[in-house]
Amino acid sequence: MKVLTDKQKKKYSRYLSVDEQVVAVFGIGDRYFWYNAISLFPLSVALIGLPFLLKLLHQKHNYTYILTTRRVIIKEGIFTTEITTAPYEHITHITVREKFLQKLSFGIGDITIHTAGPTPVEIHLKYVQDPMQVKNLIEELIIKERTLEMAPVQRLPLVKPL
Repeated sequence: MKVLTDKQKKKYSRYLSVDEQVVAVFGIGDRYFWYNAISLFPLSVALIGLPFLLKLLHQKHNYTYILTTRRVIIKEGIFTTEITTAPYEHITHITVREKFLQKLSFGIGDITIHTAGPTPVEIHLKYVQDPMQVKNLIEELIIKERTLEMAPVQRLPLVKPL
């Protein structure tokens, strides 16, 4: 996860609500993408690997994961976009799956975010670079959000006392 530039912050500001800030933006792991792109390129010249290379390019540009101060936002799509959000207050637990070869070769894994509610949802973040680091960041943001909710709010009386 890299530090966001002002241009990137402006780009993702349209997905934010009032008083919400972007903490991190990421997609599929860079090592995973470049290793597969370089290995598929010679095959794509022979047209055998072209569908696989196109699928890989689609994955790279199709999934964007945005962590904000209040929620997780998943943006899917290039031309037609679908936005899925999970407020931190509704996240019950997080599952990280690191397959042996993917972890060893690329340092990637999958994260599943489980939410509560009348219709519980599982949100999948696929091929994430350093998934344990991302999970820990999400948990830190959840704790910050929940401690802010529990802080006493100083309210002004509705009627002035006599």
